[in-house]
Amino acid sequence: MGVLGIGIDILHLPRLKQVLSRRPDRFLTRVLTKAELVDFEKLKTELNGDVDHDKAIRFVGVRWALKEATYKAMTPRHKLTWQDVTIYKDQGKPCLDIPEKEKFGIGTAHCSVSHDGEYLVAQVLFESPELPSQHPHNLP
Repeated sequence: MGVLGIGIDILHLPRLKQVLSRRPDRFLTRVLTKAELVDFEKLKTELNGDVDHDKAIRFVGVRWALKEATYKAMTPRHKLTWQDVTIYKDQGKPCLDIPEKEKFGIGTAHCSVSHDGEYLVAQVLFESPELPSQHPHNLP
């Protein structure tokens, strides 16, 4: 395994809240994929339609920061867009879905998010694809 790229992003959540207060629909459709928008709408339903609720801001913030970290991990090799990456949860852990990751030369993707008070930090690490002959079980 080789490291293809690593990226990190920090986000001040009140800044995101301010951006969302101006034109939330335009911002959300630009940044979130269709699958993420479906998850966001489910969350909004749970929050009685409140986009300003802390959970809603954190939901968008996690996706924003992970996508920024992803972009940084792949630059200058590839310039991924907001719509190239979908963030989802698997057993409570954030995960990245990049449908054409092989096209971008990405093997395994790892990500982590942490938040404290008004700040959220996200980190992404991409491994290079492992060639079959590099696997330890294929050694002579």
